[in-house]
Amino acid sequence: MRVVVVLVVMAVAIVGLPVKGVVRAQGMRQPSAAVSKPPFPLDDPDAIAEGAKRFSASCTGYCHGREGRVSRAPKLRSKTYEPDFLYARIAQGSPGGASGLVMPSFQTMLPPEEIWKLVAYLMSLSSVKDE
Repeated sequence: MRVVVVLVVMAVAIVGLPVKGVVRAQGMRQPSAAVSKPPFPLDDPDAIAEGAKRFSASCTGYCHGREGRVSRAPKLRSKTYEPDFLYARIAQGSPGGASGLVMPSFQTMLPPEEIWKLVAYLMSLSSVKDE
């Protein structure tokens, strides 16, 4: 019996170490249990500009169109959203709706401050009209 326990402990240690290394290598973090609040005003031009860069790098192409225009996912321009709704949608993702598209969760890939920058950018799109 003692040999079985030792073998199980060794197997868990051997399997657990590489998984832990892979998680760290991918930059994965545990999401914060606390409800996040914006660490800056959402109309801060610097935060909006940084959010625009992150949006362009992470959200356009396959899902959202450039500058929040319509693409596979709904357009984001000239729409009014609550900041907490946007934060939750970005952080937790969204199951597939009528379109069948699934938005991934970003809370394990981005720190709360980066998610709030995305929110600031998306909030700035509410006043932008399509040509």
